[in-house]
Amino acid sequence: MKNTPLSEKLILYFVLLGIGAILIISTVSFYSTKRALMSRTFDQLTSLRIVKKSRIEQFYADRVREISFLATTAEVAEAALQINRKPLSFISVKKRIASPRLQREGREAIPATGEEIGLKFGSLGEHFSAFFIFGRDGACMKGWLHGNPDAGSMAAGPLLPDSIYRLLRNKLISQPVVVCDVMLNNKTNQPFQLISSIIDGGRSGNTEFPAILALLVSTDGINSIMLNNDPLSGLGMSGETYLVGDDYLMRSTSRFLPGSMLKTAVKTQPVSGALAGREGTLLTNDYRTIPVLSSYGTISVPGLNWAILAEIDMQEAMIPIYETRTRILLLSTLIMLVFFAFVMIIAKRITKPLMRLKEAAIHLGEGQFGPELPVTTHDELGALTESFNIMARQIREKTTELQQERFGRMRSVIDGEEMERQRLSRELHDGIGQLLIAIKLRMESLLYQEGKDIGNSIQELKKYFDQIIDEVRRISNNLMPSVLEAFGITIALRNLFSETEEHSGLRIHFEAKGDYDDLDKKIKTYVYRLTQEAISNIVKHAEASEVRVNLTSQDESLLLVIRDNGKGFTPETAGKDGGNGIHNMRERASLLQGNIEIRSAPSKGTTITLNVPIIVTYVKNQDFPRG
Repeated sequence: MKNTPLSEKLILYFVLLGIGAILIISTVSFYSTKRALMSRTFDQLTSLRIVKKSRIEQFYADRVREISFLATTAEVAEAALQINRKPLSFISVKKRIASPRLQREGREAIPATGEEIGLKFGSLGEHFSAFFIFGRDGACMKGWLHGNPDAGSMAAGPLLPDSIYRLLRNKLISQPVVVCDVMLNNKTNQPFQLISSIIDGGRSGNTEFPAILALLVSTDGINSIMLNNDPLSGLGMSGETYLVGDDYLMRSTSRFLPGSMLKTAVKTQPVSGALAGREGTLLTNDYRTIPVLSSYGTISVPGLNWAILAEIDMQEAMIPIYETRTRILLLSTLIMLVFFAFVMIIAKRITKPLMRLKEAAIHLGEGQFGPELPVTTHDELGALTESFNIMARQIREKTTELQQERFGRMRSVIDGEEMERQRLSRELHDGIGQLLIAIKLRMESLLYQEGKDIGNSIQELKKYFDQIIDEVRRISNNLMPSVLEAFGITIALRNLFSETEEHSGLRIHFEAKGDYDDLDKKIKTYVYRLTQEAISNIVKHAEASEVRVNLTSQDESLLLVIRDNGKGFTPETAGKDGGNGIHNMRERASLLQGNIEIRSAPSKGTTITLNVPIIVTYVKNQDFPRG
């Protein structure tokens, strides 16, 4: 990644940023839409469940009202009184005649047959299929409604009339009307349900238990309410509403399992919650172990503990969100393609000026000063290009100055060497050369002298030789004073000042503070030469009579201050007359990584301050064991 070009990095970063943003937006949109869709589906299922619950409760309320009305009719009451006049095991007559036994006992025939009662009240109970009228001790008259002869046989089922009577009597002790739960006919394997009521006027005495009217409820009425296969009903292709009893068996027919009433177990979490008296919505698995959205609650019908559920398959409910997801993916792909093309264009526009700057920087580093780069924008890149042009311009100017300065330094070095040669030549010619000529002439004169004059001449020759020795020592000290290496910088400077006072008449006051024994040789030499250069300039140009020199060794630096009372000068114009003294001092100070400051003004003397970091040379003496 470190060696990847900037344009590719920009494209990669922008693409990753775009993909991340699109993924976040798509994910948030998808799950927000999913939650909204699930909430809407739950609301729709709950509304449908409430409607179905209301219809079921109204269905049983209507049946209770109908049986209550039928139980008060004169025909039913008369039939009940006739049955209760004498215990009979079972009465099932189809004609209005009295039996021989009834005739002998003087009893009248039952005023109406079961067929006549069924035909008379069939129009009032279209949801009933058969009826039972029970007297005391289980005496019963039964019949069917709407001309359905099979209903009576189906109604009997595994329960004989006396069993039905005992069941209903126990329930009717505490309430006038009883809605029984759905039961299964073991003969026909078909479900059936009874609603019973006490018959008003069906008493033969005040202490007797009244007669009972029981009607067989058609289960088709329940299924017509709960079962709905119409895809446009709001339940789609997989939704259904159904009832479940407290034995976890269905009380209505499943949309997917025909004949499931009392045969299909539904032990799911929504059913358990509804039977416990709760209602709500839940994402769970149904009795087919298929994920569904479920809305559950209870049925408020006295005598029935039923749960009502409205459910739809999760897969079908989520079809709109899956379609939305597909659209989001397609739209995201299209946006990414457009975004990628846009990023490539932007990356090239950003990196193109940077590539120009890179090439120009490479040429600039190679010393090639080309034309200035064009500034095409007014943003940060334009400012960077302008800054680069300014930098290149300054580097060009500084390079020219450095070249000129280098030429000046080379000229100064060459001029200095030439001047030093001329000085040495003069000193050798004027000093040692003249003394040697004098010695030569004096020795030639010895050829013509005798006796005592020869001895005097030899003494003079000895003086000449002493002068030559002193002159050679002086020249040697000027070139490289041995006293600097042998005795240190303070002694060397004192000797320099003594010789200067002797030859120039200048009075020099010198004061040194600190320890200079371990001072680096380079510092000692350069400080000595700088002081020598400064004293030489004072002698030649300052017209001073007195000089004060202070040398101080501080913790991490060495401070040299030279002050004179000469005529002074203007530092800005120094060196323009061809002199190299100040330039040489600055060069030596820079080589020592120090700082030199020259303050002067006409008629106010000159102060030179040198501050250089101290480099200490440590010499450790080690004692070696002797053998």
